[in-house]
Amino acid sequence: MHPVESIKRVRKARGMSLTEAAKGSGLHREAIARAERATTDVRASTLLALAKALGVPVCELFEETGHERRARRRKPAKR
Repeated sequence: MHPVESIKRVRKARGMSLTEAAKGSGLHREAIARAERATTDVRASTLLALAKALGVPVCELFEETGHERRARRRKPAKR
């Protein structure tokens, strides 16, 4: 699983807005939004800053929920 799929889920579970996550991480709000939409590659330093701001270990940004796992399995393979 790609971590960007979990960033928004974890942020929302913590009740944190993009603005709050930006302030806590030192990242720009739009940079976090782009990471959540997977429109940019996410650097390790960005993941570390977000994990710290969200109060979670970095590995939690790689965990998927049962719903995410099922959705991934239903996607047809790319050819």
